Amino acid sequence: MEKTQRECMERIQSSLKRAECVRNAVDILCACFLARANDNDSDPLWKRFYNIQMCSYLISKKNLDVSEPEGDMVHDLIRDTWLGIRDYMENSAFGPVSNPDKWFRTIRIDFPVDPFDSCCSFFRGEMHLVCQNDTDKKAKTKTV
Repeated sequence: MEKTQRECMERIQSSLKRAECVRNAVDILCACFLARANDNDSDPLWKRFYNIQMCSYLISKKNLDVSEPEGDMVHDLIRDTWLGIRDYMENSAFGPVSNPDKWFRTIRIDFPVDPFDSCCSFFRGEMHLVCQNDTDKKAKTKTV
């Protein structure tokens, strides 16, 4: 029994280490694409919105496989969305947003993600499993 518990704990520790590595990689990729765009906007709300949205996009990619042009395009899409969000926040009849982070997480940008792409692992909160031999490209979806 003790051996089983120890093995279980080792697997949990290993999973946590991998999750921490993924989180660090996502943070670095976010910073890299922001730097590539030469984006000098110092508004802390913009940076927070960007990080939330870019993380959301990156996590949709299997192995965080994102090309430079793709990352640039996603940055531009997030930036364009931000301009509308910022205007809404400044001119809202409801007053200031009390919890911007929470609100930013509810905003869904329609990223150009192909759920049948072999590099895609998550799409709109669902995991898509695509068989490479499936000729009609039907995805089997499992809610996570």
